[in-house]
Amino acid sequence: MLGKNVIVRGEIRSQEDLRIEGEVEGTIEMKDGRLTIAANGKVRATVKAREIRILGSIQGSIEAVEKVYIGNSAHFEGDIQTGGIIVEDGGYIRGNVELSRRPACAQNAGTDQPSLDQLPHTMSDASNPASNHL
Repeated sequence: MLGKNVIVRGEIRSQEDLRIEGEVEGTIEMKDGRLTIAANGKVRATVKAREIRILGSIQGSIEAVEKVYIGNSAHFEGDIQTGGIIVEDGGYIRGNVELSRRPACAQNAGTDQPSLDQLPHTMSDASNPASNHL
């Protein structure tokens, strides 16, 4: 954790989860970790992480392999590239969002969930089992 009175300028590399309550300017790389920017946190950086949770403010470019979560008090300006995004009411985004898709075999591997092409296409299809084979 970087406390609220900590200011970092430069590069942060970590293999562990990190919570920022202070200020960071530069680059943050944590490919296998979760980055949380607390409500008082201020970040101006290029960020790469497995998951990014924004409760404070960030300006820059972020890349999250799995998901970006933008809380109701968050302020984001820049570009987002991620596998998924959640934005709470009140969360602010100004910039570009690019959602990337993982291959279907990776998405369904080890789960009992059907792929999209296995789901009914309309509500009437759902009530008619024979129509699931379109």
